[in-house]
Amino acid sequence: MWVGSLSGLLSDFCLDTTDITMPLTKISAPRHLSSNQVRALAAAVQDGLVKNCNVPPDDLFQLISRFDADEIILDPHFGGVNRSRDACVVEVVFLLGRTDDQKRALFRHVAEQAVQAGFRADDVMICLVENSRMDWSLGFGVAYADQH
Repeated sequence: MWVGSLSGLLSDFCLDTTDITMPLTKISAPRHLSSNQVRALAAAVQDGLVKNCNVPPDDLFQLISRFDADEIILDPHFGGVNRSRDACVVEVVFLLGRTDDQKRALFRHVAEQAVQAGFRADDVMICLVENSRMDWSLGFGVAYADQH
């Protein structure tokens, strides 16, 4: 009985989601950084997604986690960088479809903006995770892929 009404709810309340790109950004930051500095990093990521990856400005979904120094374990030199105790990790999960050039532009954009916010470029690690519509549920317990 409830399942039948679920499709009605979806058709009544869900927009056409054909072109939604909705990235989910997760930022892991040391607790000692100021909220303003971490928010500036979050803004840099969103700005980079909008300007380089065809993400609409209102598709804003960010989770910020703060950690004590002993809870962030990052090799300080892996990849030829020199990470400090201010190092942050940015993970962006989004649907497949960005080119390598778009990803490179995103990395550069975020690093440049982060430096303007007081970070060292070495202290911003970014990981992109791409998946398909079947890997998301936007609510109601329904696969995003099934909403089309």
